[in-house]
Amino acid sequence: MAIINLPGISTGEVVRVNSDYFARMIGKGVPCWDIRPVIMFGPTGVGKSTAVMQIKEQLERELEKKVNVVDIRLTSCTITDLIGIPTPNIDKTETIWLRPEIYSYDKDTEDETYYIYFFDELDKASPAVQAAALQLILDRKAWVHKFPKNTLIIAAANPARGTRNYETRMTPELLNRFRQYNVQPDYDSFREWGAENNLHEYVMGYLAFDHSKLYARNEQDDTAFPTPRSWKSVSDLLKAYDGEFDKVSDLHYEICSDIGVGEAFEFEGWCDKYKDLPLAEDIFEGVTTKKPDSPDAMYALITAMIEYVKGNSDLIYGTEIKNAYRYLSRFPEDYIAMFFVGIKGIEGMISKAMKVTEFKEWYKKHPGILE
Repeated sequence: MAIINLPGISTGEVVRVNSDYFARMIGKGVPCWDIRPVIMFGPTGVGKSTAVMQIKEQLERELEKKVNVVDIRLTSCTITDLIGIPTPNIDKTETIWLRPEIYSYDKDTEDETYYIYFFDELDKASPAVQAAALQLILDRKAWVHKFPKNTLIIAAANPARGTRNYETRMTPELLNRFRQYNVQPDYDSFREWGAENNLHEYVMGYLAFDHSKLYARNEQDDTAFPTPRSWKSVSDLLKAYDGEFDKVSDLHYEICSDIGVGEAFEFEGWCDKYKDLPLAEDIFEGVTTKKPDSPDAMYALITAMIEYVKGNSDLIYGTEIKNAYRYLSRFPEDYIAMFFVGIKGIEGMISKAMKVTEFKEWYKKHPGILE
């Protein structure tokens, strides 16, 4: 086994770095077949597949061209899925290879379209499939079948579980074909992605309160454990049942199935405190002074206020921001910062805040907080 001796990188950074790398190489006229493939190592559920889709979206903006992702799950592939099935020609004088589905693309738009072929679970593929995948990665073709000429290669692999070190079973000759990244769970990247994808406020608030709950470090011991992927599933669950449960614990078994029993109990207990908080609407209207005392409740309330701004930005002006700031001024400084960092990505909010004298005075004391 080879030890993965790479620095950790967040999903947000791996998207930024590789989107920029691909766009720059293409912009310099480097043919796609000469652009070195990328492999992302990372634990289960950390967001590697999501990162590929984010790279696609970023490249579409950078290149102003359509980018298609072809997802190849190598653990469910046989070698014929990659190289085709041999069959005799009509005269039965030669062998021809029937084209697998992964090579189906519109040749009429080949010049105007870019492709990302994503080889997932590369490390778990059989030796024969890995060998065929290696030829595809090197040559962008297998036997007579070719990928489109504007093809970029990204692969993903999980580190070996139950090993003493962070290791991979991939061979050195295969590893050396890639630019390699060690993708690790990162709360800030998840928070930004969660805000963009409208994850449920309970999930966002709970993880804002305790970043360490984003990912379980004992994944080798439990069958169900928290990951960015499983928190997304919890968010989907809560949104699907919105208004149909009195307490989050009414969905206990469903939540356990995503994140495990211990984490589910902690999350449900936190949510019970969340529902007893002052209404965010009352804070912005200046009609409440009730303030939570515990750190987890304060984190929860800040999250609720941010969610309120996202859903009501067209109703919030200087007066509402002034009311919010005056309310938050009784909180520790890091909670105030959390609120303004949380709304900075909402169009027009910071420019509105800059018209509020109290906020401007606070910002002078914390000039780098919104960078």
